[in-house]
Amino acid sequence: MLNRFVIWVHAQREIVRVAIAAAIGTFLAWVTYELVHYLNPIEPRATTSWAFAFSIGVFRQHHLHRRLSFPASLRSYSGSLSREAAASVFILIIGTALNYWLTESVGLHHRIAWLGCLISVAVLEYGLMKFFVFLNPPPERIR
Repeated sequence: MLNRFVIWVHAQREIVRVAIAAAIGTFLAWVTYELVHYLNPIEPRATTSWAFAFSIGVFRQHHLHRRLSFPASLRSYSGSLSREAAASVFILIIGTALNYWLTESVGLHHRIAWLGCLISVAVLEYGLMKFFVFLNPPPERIR
């Protein structure tokens, strides 16, 4: 059944494949964040939880997008994973700073800040995945 789902996803346009992987990844990221936040004693709790949960999710998100969004990538798995790690450091810095500002300066609830950070870095992350992490073959030209 899982294999049929993957085949169905691969038949979709890229933006749909990315949205499906993002939806699955967002749910798993939220569960990870909630667990980390519950167990985390380090202050500022919301920001350190964001950073820990994001770091844990790098490997999961890479695999989801490699398997579902960009299955035709010309890069090796380890090659795209190392580029994902580099891109994620950049995104982690931006997201952590934004989370700190939203929770500590603005005073937003940590779950609203988590969602705001996730949405804010999503476009940047997509661009980095498409143009830096995964090397995709050019689309077929229509004659």
